[in-house]
Amino acid sequence: MSFMLLGVYCFCVAMAHSLYNVLPKYNTGLSMRKRMTLRNSQIHSNGAQTIANSVSGTDDRKFEIDLVALVRLLLRRRRWIIGVVGVCGLLAVVVMLATPNVYTSRAVVLPSGKSDKFSALRAMAGITGGLGLDSDNSSALFPTVLQSNLIRDSLLAKRYQFTFESEPMDLSLPEYLGYDDPDRLRRTLSGMTSISSAALTGEINVAVETQYPEFSQALVSEYLDQLENYNLNNRRSEARERVRYLARETEERKQNLTAVEDSLYDFQSCNRNWASTTNPGILRELGRLKRDVEAKTQTYAFLLQEYEVAKLDVQKDVPIVRILDHASLPTRKSGPPRSITVLLTGFLSFVFTVLVIFAIDLVQRVVAGSDKLSVEALSTDLTEAFPRTSRLVKGATTDTSRETISVDS
Repeated sequence: MSFMLLGVYCFCVAMAHSLYNVLPKYNTGLSMRKRMTLRNSQIHSNGAQTIANSVSGTDDRKFEIDLVALVRLLLRRRRWIIGVVGVCGLLAVVVMLATPNVYTSRAVVLPSGKSDKFSALRAMAGITGGLGLDSDNSSALFPTVLQSNLIRDSLLAKRYQFTFESEPMDLSLPEYLGYDDPDRLRRTLSGMTSISSAALTGEINVAVETQYPEFSQALVSEYLDQLENYNLNNRRSEARERVRYLARETEERKQNLTAVEDSLYDFQSCNRNWASTTNPGILRELGRLKRDVEAKTQTYAFLLQEYEVAKLDVQKDVPIVRILDHASLPTRKSGPPRSITVLLTGFLSFVFTVLVIFAIDLVQRVVAGSDKLSVEALSTDLTEAFPRTSRLVKGATTDTSRETISVDS
């Protein structure tokens, strides 16, 4: 960012000094015919297009680009181009050499649960509204679980023991990153981690990138362990909720059955001749209590049977983490792309330098003499604000103006 700001500032200062110092000398090098054409065109023309045509000394109103002149301009400014590209390329090389290598460990998790017959058709049609798998017993939510703060906090709280270049290391993520801010740690861990799911097949790819191959492998393995732990202990499903409901109901019905049995026992204890009595009241109460015991016994037996079946179903309901490829140990670096970065930096610096050279030359040739006061004011303001850089740019633009006048004359 600082290099960009410095480049923009140098461009503004160079343009201002060029307009202030070069235009008067450039105008003295024009012939009398060009001056008359320029003065007449300023009265009857509108915009920079006619001004450019008048400077060229033609009556044609179209703005033409002289490729030969542009090539000559680049040849005259070759030192600037080579210098800027060389400096930017050298800085890119230094930065890339100072950047450490990073290694990426990867793992692949297969989908589980009931597959959706139309998931492939929806993926081909670009429809992403459904999960593609049964959400009660599937791996469709695995990417969301892996990207949750619950899993990230577990990884941040653990220490990892591994061996790097035959040296044992005991390291945690806050120590590796160098700070303890929780939110910043979560964002950084999210940037280090790549979690994706294939639309057609549903397999989940987990990758972590660090400076140590063994550390990357340990983090990916911890991701898979935390996912398995979440499925076994935290994830709720319909079958598990059914087990909890039946457990409560079974316990309640057991207590009711015990209370009714106790009532029947107390009644029979108070009426010991209940087996041979003909008292209608005793027989009626005895029959009611027996019916209650029988009904509650049947209810309790039914709920107990359903409870046992539900406990078996809950074992099948837990989505299994089926790992296809365990966390790999990377042997080759995954970054940074040093060659591509240096080449791209050199190309962009070349393009930027050429554009700046074209812009300065175009402004020198197009801006009219009536803008001299505003250009002079801009040059004065920039010189007062940045005196040191102004002196450097002023010396460079003075040499440029001399070359331009010598060529045009």
